[in-house]
Amino acid sequence: MKPITKGLFGFVAICGLLQSAGLALLLWPNREFTQFYLQQAVWMRPVMIGLTGLVMLVFLIMLLVAIFRRSTANALILAGDDGDLTLDKSAIENTVAKAIVARHFAKSVDVDVSIRKKQVARMRIAAFSGNGKELKQEAKQIEETARQKLQECLGVPVKHVRVQLLPATKVKAKTARVI
Repeated sequence: MKPITKGLFGFVAICGLLQSAGLALLLWPNREFTQFYLQQAVWMRPVMIGLTGLVMLVFLIMLLVAIFRRSTANALILAGDDGDLTLDKSAIENTVAKAIVARHFAKSVDVDVSIRKKQVARMRIAAFSGNGKELKQEAKQIEETARQKLQECLGVPVKHVRVQLLPATKVKAKTARVI
């Protein structure tokens, strides 16, 4: 998770906790806090309303995401004459990665697949190329290889394929441990 995302989540969480604590203290029959609130109502009321609005906005966004975001699966289910065939997400990823390594001069191939219903919706491929030149052309060839492999093995189309190809000079050398 990116640091700015963590910071935003932390800020929203602190605001939600402050709003919850303030509302709980306001509703709890405590004479000291009630007097304090009445004395400081000029600035405290707008702050509490603002925090309540922020909490409502966060929960509204969460509700909209829950309703409108498409769900993904961990397995691809193919219907056949003899029954259903269930293929795990990692099996599909390994098949594509091995096909790319076999046909192209690529190292450290990492494939990430998103599965929706009965299709592979999105595939992200990250690899390092031994060919320092013509990376765009090789990335297109890797994309075609991935599409063809899934089409010929599973008969499943892929909607989106994104290939991130870096030259092999960017590979970090593994450090040796001497004991």
